[in-house]
Amino acid sequence: MDILWPAMAIAVIVVFVFYVLAQHWQRVLRKQAWTIRRLYERVQNLEEMADPEFRRRLSESAPPPLEQVFTLTFRLSERFWRDALRLTEDDRKFVREYGAFVGSIKLERWRSHTVAIITEVLPDRKATGWQTRTLDYYPDPARNGDSLSLWDLALSRSGPSAERPPSLELLLRPNSLELCGHLVLSAESTSGNGHRGAPSRDDVIFFRVPLDAAQLAEFRSHDPLGGADNGNGSSATEESSASAGSWHAFYSDRNEELGLEWQLRLRDLTRKSEWDRWKILESASVPFAAEEK
Repeated sequence: MDILWPAMAIAVIVVFVFYVLAQHWQRVLRKQAWTIRRLYERVQNLEEMADPEFRRRLSESAPPPLEQVFTLTFRLSERFWRDALRLTEDDRKFVREYGAFVGSIKLERWRSHTVAIITEVLPDRKATGWQTRTLDYYPDPARNGDSLSLWDLALSRSGPSAERPPSLELLLRPNSLELCGHLVLSAESTSGNGHRGAPSRDDVIFFRVPLDAAQLAEFRSHDPLGGADNGNGSSATEESSASAGSWHAFYSDRNEELGLEWQLRLRDLTRKSEWDRWKILESASVPFAAEEK
């Protein structure tokens, strides 16, 4: 009897110690499981940052800063429609009656995406003369040939088949704008029996406008609107000629053989603060007064 009570006391103490240790390890394991779950969620969030839809939602909640603004205009002459596209008179009439033509393309390049504002001239048969569309472009670096169609102009009526009619298309790519032609080549005779082969399709790039300042350097031109006051007391011509690093830039190119030309204006907001500091440091020197004789 004398040994029973001490043994029971020791057993109670051992059970209590095991209970305390079990509670402690349960809290440790619960904390480790919570930490692992949090790390998994953070890794998953990092992986989702490459998803364009995730970046779109992120930009809507906290818009990143605007970096660059491009404004593109282009002109297609009579030679382009006649010689480059070889349109018939019926096709020309169809394009005039049903086609919408680009007035200008404005690209607002944000850090995460690009906003394209397309201003179009509507066909003559419509009462309203202009319309503006806005498209958001989230480039996906994992996709080869990723692009967004900004403008599509059918060059003829749709035939009885489901095949797409020839068209002009303006594509926005991660670092360029391209005017492409999806054309139908004339069928050529394949034998001397009078039968003609099936017409083939051909994709042609009529011009490509890079959206990179280094690649645009060869197209640097004098701005025809450079004499206008830019709102701060100096003309754009003075700003453009003052320094090659101006945040205003004008580029253009003309292809007489094809009968087309394009013009691009760039406002590089990432260099605006640098340009403002340059204007302060490089202010015009004050001439000394002439010495009195």
